[in-house]
Amino acid sequence: MNNNQDTEMANREVKFKYTPEWQWDLLRYIALDSKGYKAINKIKDYYFTLLEHQVIASCLIAYYKKNLKIPGETILREEILKLINSREYIRLVSASDQDIIIKLIPKLYIGIVKDADEIYRMSKKFSAYVRLKDLLEEIDPRNWDEYEKYSHKFQNAIEDEDEQQERSSSFLLRSITERQVRRREHKSIVPTPFRQINALTNAGGYEKGSIIVILDKQKKGKTAALINIAKGYVRRGQKVLYLDFENGKESIHTRFEQSINNMTKLDIINGEYDRKVKAKFRKYLRIGGEVVVERVPAGSNTNHIQSIIDKYYREYNIVFNVLIFDYIAKMGSLNGSKDETNKISEAYEDVANLALKNDIDHVWTANHVTREGAKTRMKTRYEGEDIAKCIDIVRHVHAIYGLNRSPEEEEAGFMRFEVVDQRDGPKGRAVFTINHETQVMTELSKSERIIYDTEFASHIFSEDTGNRPVKNRKENDDFK
Repeated sequence: MNNNQDTEMANREVKFKYTPEWQWDLLRYIALDSKGYKAINKIKDYYFTLLEHQVIASCLIAYYKKNLKIPGETILREEILKLINSREYIRLVSASDQDIIIKLIPKLYIGIVKDADEIYRMSKKFSAYVRLKDLLEEIDPRNWDEYEKYSHKFQNAIEDEDEQQERSSSFLLRSITERQVRRREHKSIVPTPFRQINALTNAGGYEKGSIIVILDKQKKGKTAALINIAKGYVRRGQKVLYLDFENGKESIHTRFEQSINNMTKLDIINGEYDRKVKAKFRKYLRIGGEVVVERVPAGSNTNHIQSIIDKYYREYNIVFNVLIFDYIAKMGSLNGSKDETNKISEAYEDVANLALKNDIDHVWTANHVTREGAKTRMKTRYEGEDIAKCIDIVRHVHAIYGLNRSPEEEEAGFMRFEVVDQRDGPKGRAVFTINHETQVMTELSKSERIIYDTEFASHIFSEDTGNRPVKNRKENDDFK
């Protein structure tokens, strides 16, 4: 064979090969990454070169289709044992093959997946490559009558599947089945960590990506509330990114240590209880939660926040579920507006887009109230016009809660989350106790809430026709 022929043969070779090593990374991405389920709909078991990878892929696909979730290590092992001992597979899988497959299962769940975004992008190309390859083997280029059919198949084979799905999901009537499956797979309503707040919504929680604002006067407990909100999500095994614009990372870390351990600041900083604090934190780590605190300069925009999210995903494989901004009004906007009202309004819009892009469950932030609002309505509840600097905030968020308390409540250690406005739920309140010395905010139990309604709420709101006593509001008493 001459040099020209060698060159021609080399040019005909496949330019990109989906090697078994890459295929193994794809399986690990599906098993380990929180977004791995997105790739499972793009593969078939026969796409994989090695028998052991085909068996694992087959079980992952079958389990996901049946249960709408990715199996853990123990469940996957049981599913694989059932498959390889079935009538269909028992003659195909030798004893040595079985041993290889079983030994691979723990390795599937070890470590972290690096370059997950790239693996997902390549999984789409992998799927398109196989579909196109199969189609080319099917096509008879001499059959003119089949041209139109094959041209449509060719277009579907190379088109981005995510774009196809997004377009098809726009239909109201013909897409009902797809929407129903999507709701079962990935709940659009996410509960908050607080029973009473969930009961104040019409669906038992807020939609993914919701922005929730708490209002209060300066230096009256907003940051303490945000820390306890973050703690609530962490206790559910979720990852929280806490973005601090004014306090300092060390200060926020100390307050988290206080709140989680129910200790004073002096208890934390003098080191006497270090071992106890570490032991408590190990328990939280076992649940799977984490809080990342980042100090962010005032005026930063969501491009800066996105870079932080990307950094922790790239370097630590952390996918954040919740964002907490302390607070959004201190941010700049992507448009670079100088007018403060426009800047704040645009920053809220930017954060909403950021949450959508990163599949965030909830965003919490705080804001000040006007001096007049704090004077006249601290005892009862704030109104939308009491929001300081930017009344437009009401248009951009899903719920606003005022941190209200009368002098009697403050003396007794109560703090109310009083609904100022929300898109999908009634007026009402959630009640907590708060200890500022230890930074601990505790939700009232059902029995404690009944006592509170009797002894405090009926007295506080007896003269406020816009805020009837809680005991007369059925939706606030039923926390099932």
